[in-house]
Amino acid sequence: MASTSTSPISWNRLSIEAAVIVVSILLAFAIDAWWADKQERRLEQATLQNLKSDFLASRDEMAIMMGMLEEARSNFAYFQSASTSELAALEGDSIGLIINSLVIAATYDPVSGTLDALVGDGRLGLINDPALRKTLSDWRRALDDIQENSTDLRSEAQRVHRAMEPHGGPFHISVMNERELAVVRKANAATLLALRQDAVLMGKARSHHFTISLYLRELYQLGELLEKIIAMLDQMEYQN
Repeated sequence: MASTSTSPISWNRLSIEAAVIVVSILLAFAIDAWWADKQERRLEQATLQNLKSDFLASRDEMAIMMGMLEEARSNFAYFQSASTSELAALEGDSIGLIINSLVIAATYDPVSGTLDALVGDGRLGLINDPALRKTLSDWRRALDDIQENSTDLRSEAQRVHRAMEPHGGPFHISVMNERELAVVRKANAATLLALRQDAVLMGKARSHHFTISLYLRELYQLGELLEKIIAMLDQMEYQN
């Protein structure tokens, strides 16, 4: 009868091999997690750079818009307070600036492609800093709030446009198309005097400028928030 011999199981060896396998798996997971985190941080840095570029462009756009509205307010104030002889002496571009001040409908349109994409894709959480995420959310809410005054401003500008029609208007076009180009008239100093004597038109123009004042106040507040965001983005860039 043949005898069979069996080698004793080396539990220590099996334990070591099992431990090596477990450690290898855990290490692979750790490397994957490290790589994914590294890629995410790279993506975050690129996103922060794009956000900063957008907000710097938005700052420039805001400065242009506020300058236009402040100039319109100044020209409208002059239109109301100037003497008859002063208005009668105006010509060319000076008349155009006053007409524009009556019907200006320009509103703020920030550069927001990067932030819109983040929010639209549900990826705002890509930004690791909770304070910055909150401030960006505040920025979007502030833009929503100012939109109502933007709509009012454009609507009131159209009412002033229509009030100019009995005087030969419109004298200014907000949408450049052939139909409107065909009815544009050139105002002169006599036109300004006639417009100022029209109580209905002037009432609508004053209401329009009251809305412009409210809109400018909101823009100044929005500008403070914009500067805060740019400072936060600068700080994060410095830290990295």
